[in-house]
Amino acid sequence: MKKILFLAFCLASSASAQQATGPKELAQRLFDPQATLEQFLEATKQAGQAGIPRQQIIEAKLIWGLRRQDTAWLIKILPELEVLATNFDPAQSAGLRSADEIRSFVAYVKALQANEKNDAAAFKQHILEAVWLNPQQAQIFTQAIEQKRRAITMASITIDLALPITTSTGEATTLGELLEGKKALLIDFWASWCGPCMQLMPELKKKATVLAEHGIAVVGMNKDDEKPQATAEKIRGEQDITFPWLLEPAERPFTKLLGIDSIPRMILIDPAGKVLYNGHPQDPNLWKALQTVDSAIKAPGA
Repeated sequence: MKKILFLAFCLASSASAQQATGPKELAQRLFDPQATLEQFLEATKQAGQAGIPRQQIIEAKLIWGLRRQDTAWLIKILPELEVLATNFDPAQSAGLRSADEIRSFVAYVKALQANEKNDAAAFKQHILEAVWLNPQQAQIFTQAIEQKRRAITMASITIDLALPITTSTGEATTLGELLEGKKALLIDFWASWCGPCMQLMPELKKKATVLAEHGIAVVGMNKDDEKPQATAEKIRGEQDITFPWLLEPAERPFTKLLGIDSIPRMILIDPAGKVLYNGHPQDPNLWKALQTVDSAIKAPGA
């Protein structure tokens, strides 16, 4: 996800710098990373009326979808991307450098579309084509491969809900107990030495409050190796955490089973112990997974 966000930022910055056919303020609105869908659509409408090249508007649409990892949006604009690839003009570009670069994103979107249809063969064909056309962005495309492989692995496992776990206050519990009467359980794996984990603590608290209204429990699970209970309890007090604050057992059973090779990491499980999501807390796919539990849940900014 970080690679996609970085690419989107670079393209947007380049577009703002190169924009010479319309007012600077309109260009900034067109590539505003904070814009809602309604605001973005209004910006594209006004950009068209102001005579900003269609090519730059399509590139803005691509950036908007990549930034949010919005598969539905990217599939929707696929016909426009295909037209852009055929008629690409470097002189009118907002930041993309060649027709092959556009074609690589066309292939990437087709891979996402194939994944939605569970067509593994088509997914492989299109994602490899994307890498071939644009090897400089291979890390972006291979993220989709990693997510696909992880999803296949997660679909085949079930978490042991009866495994004994200790809280930061020394109480014994299990994931099964925490799931009682709940629709799902969202587990945040963190450690005190993980800067991003600590930075996301306020967002974790917000998730706990919002999701509680939808019958989804949120818990934290500490992965510190040295004095984990004392460390977790200290952070719980400093952050004013009111939801369950757990310690992963020393044998790291969840880390091994779930393939947690980096943190922060969030895992969403259902009452049967099946994994509904395994990824970064800021990945938009987390909210898509949460919406499969309760369609009334709204992602931030929606």
